[in-house]
Amino acid sequence: MNETRLLYERPGPVGVLRNRLYAVAGAALVLALTFSVLHRLYQKGQFDQDRWAVFFNAKVWGFLLTGLEATLLVAAISGILSFGFAVPVALMRLSERASARKCAEVYISAFRAVPLLLLILFMAVLLPTIGLAWPAIAFLVVALTLHHSALMAEIVRAGILSLPRGQAEAARAIGMRPATLMQYIILPQAIRRMMPALIGQLLAIVQDTSLGYIIPYNELLRCSQLISTYAPQSLLQAAFVSTLMYGIVSVLLMLIQWRIKSRIRGVAR
Repeated sequence: MNETRLLYERPGPVGVLRNRLYAVAGAALVLALTFSVLHRLYQKGQFDQDRWAVFFNAKVWGFLLTGLEATLLVAAISGILSFGFAVPVALMRLSERASARKCAEVYISAFRAVPLLLLILFMAVLLPTIGLAWPAIAFLVVALTLHHSALMAEIVRAGILSLPRGQAEAARAIGMRPATLMQYIILPQAIRRMMPALIGQLLAIVQDTSLGYIIPYNELLRCSQLISTYAPQSLLQAAFVSTLMYGIVSVLLMLIQWRIKSRIRGVAR
């Protein structure tokens, strides 16, 4: 089945040539900028051995891996809880009851509007004053869950609305209850369709765990900061290494996302 193109038409020979020229020019510009930055860093002595000597220590890598483990733990817990909250909020958003829809809209609007950094600070500073003296990981998980569940709720809602209405109408015609219809017919198909978007949201959660350094929670970014405090001459190097580790995790998630997209397209064809 041919793919329907709604946003643009396939470019002709001239358009293909123009796009290739743009791609080559863009790649050349990126390479030139990269070379310029690396040359300036070399002139500043950022590639000297003494600046990288701290990373020849196995204990330093063990410390960074501990931070990476803490980052992945928070991301996994927050991702699961965010999806767990997002599903009922999305169903409320689609409810026929005006009161349920309004509550869901307020929840989504509130936690999407509040900056995540302020939300984390609110959890860590104000909640202990009312007796909720949780560990740092709990404050970070709760803040991430509230923020990203509001974002995921819109993804879930869009996934449900993307399904053909005929299936739901047929199920209602044979007397299937709405809860059973949603559990066994609608949600399984919707989740499969929105898996790439959910993986993308998980990637955003992994990146947002870096905000835990303000609590402080010893995630990957804070561990790299502590290393640069121990070895101030390696500040830029520590930032580079931590960025590289975040990049590896991001690439792995993007590969999973690409694989899922490919399988969905294969099934659709």
